Amino acid sequence: MNAIASVERVSYAYPSGDGPALRDVDLEVGEGRFAVVAGPSAGGKSTFLRLFNGLVPQFTGGRIAGRVTVAGFDAARTPARTLALTAGMVFQDPEAQAIADRVEDEAAFALEQRATPRAEMRARVDGALRALAIDHLRERRLSTLSGGERQRVAIAAALALGPRLLLLDEPASQLDAEGAAIVLDAVARLHRERGLTTLLVEHRLDRLLPLADDVVRVEGGAVACLDPRRFVAEYEGAPAVARLARRLALDPLPLTIEEARAWHGPALARAVARPAPPPPSPGDELLRVEGLALAYGEYEALRDVDLTLREGETLALLGPNGSGKSSLLRAVVGLAKPRAGAIRFRARPAPAAVAERSAFAGFVPQDPALALCQPTVAAEIGDSLRGRAGATERQAALDRWGFAAIAARDPRELSAGQRQRVAIAAMLAHEPPVWLLDEPTRGADAPARAWLAARLRDHAARGGAAVVATHDAEFAARVATRALRLEAGRAAFDLPAHEAFGRNGPMPSPVARLVDGAILPGDVVA
Repeated sequence: MNAIASVERVSYAYPSGDGPALRDVDLEVGEGRFAVVAGPSAGGKSTFLRLFNGLVPQFTGGRIAGRVTVAGFDAARTPARTLALTAGMVFQDPEAQAIADRVEDEAAFALEQRATPRAEMRARVDGALRALAIDHLRERRLSTLSGGERQRVAIAAALALGPRLLLLDEPASQLDAEGAAIVLDAVARLHRERGLTTLLVEHRLDRLLPLADDVVRVEGGAVACLDPRRFVAEYEGAPAVARLARRLALDPLPLTIEEARAWHGPALARAVARPAPPPPSPGDELLRVEGLALAYGEYEALRDVDLTLREGETLALLGPNGSGKSSLLRAVVGLAKPRAGAIRFRARPAPAAVAERSAFAGFVPQDPALALCQPTVAAEIGDSLRGRAGATERQAALDRWGFAAIAARDPRELSAGQRQRVAIAAMLAHEPPVWLLDEPTRGADAPARAWLAARLRDHAARGGAAVVATHDAEFAARVATRALRLEAGRAAFDLPAHEAFGRNGPMPSPVARLVDGAILPGDVVA
């Protein structure tokens, strides 16, 4: 196997880091391989990816030892504009790297900067748009595209340069299941049809692992290359199908539902689900939404939506991108003004001021940057307490949320997963009765999901309630007592969670499709 890139004894530390972000890494990337880069948040995945296009250390600074070679270039010393022709990079947020207004202009931008002849530029742009199945969008403005469409435009812009190595940093983290499937299938097709070497960082592993040649596990700065089945045998965040098979001691470990049925059908048929404990009876009503309608210009975001939320309840708010989930949360907290309907807190009309509403219903936006504005984590938590607490109370809040060790850190210097957790604490440390969380597990690893699930359970046990807008169906099944799905601004269903995610429900979980009566791997008797 010919190597397109190699990492030799590389260690790296950021300028403000407490220790190495990568430690003594040795790895070869074979030409034409498809590798999923996986591991916990803050483990070094994004840092590892940025070695191959020179962003680490050329733009980040810091100290690096060892050597990274990409197609014969020394990645630490070759100008990034040169490396971009070989190693194309696509980041989590497509908006962060967009330059132009129109799709075609965005795909052509880097070629224009290199004075590519017009005929060649046209051919490359046409080929990239066709490869991502977005040729029909070439005249559209980026601002009118869905999240999945924008992400495919970003990939097409990188592809137009003709790279041999494609680097993708969580390209599906902001997308619903359908949008993620379209993007990830497009990446897999590029690899299959063009032999394009691909390194893809992702927490959503269920669709990717069956396609992967290798899994590069990055944890605590250490890097190892594993076979996908060996990886799922030991990784806490493995897909639910593999975790179920581990629980039942099935061998070999399946990566898909189809493999599980084909290889272990009789064993799965004998598997027994634990009796589900009866859900606790909800308490008094905290929030009521009646007949809510909301529009942005001529676009109707919400249409006649009703919901109630009682003490002890956690409501999973589900639906595709653009279905109205964020609009509903923003309307409750007063950041969006409905054109019809009523919102009540404890059976009384919600106050007009956002500050008064957020004292009762704390809202955590999707983008942590919108919630973080202080120079340290401690200051963020203190700001949430709204001047009502002294040093002892602020320290107690840091301890309660588990941030004492990083209290002096700048939130903007943390990993994406850490920033998300700090944003959640920063918006909720004042302990409002109702929590409104918009995609709180975006880019989160298994420990981060467990951290949030524990806090939601504790909040509900103390008489609070939460609405969690999410594309993460497994997390929703884990924490929710009810599930409400929006489609095109309307409620499609509002059901108890065990019905919504059960075998006969509208959104059966992978485990429910394999073991009757179960929803999560832990529901099955080992």
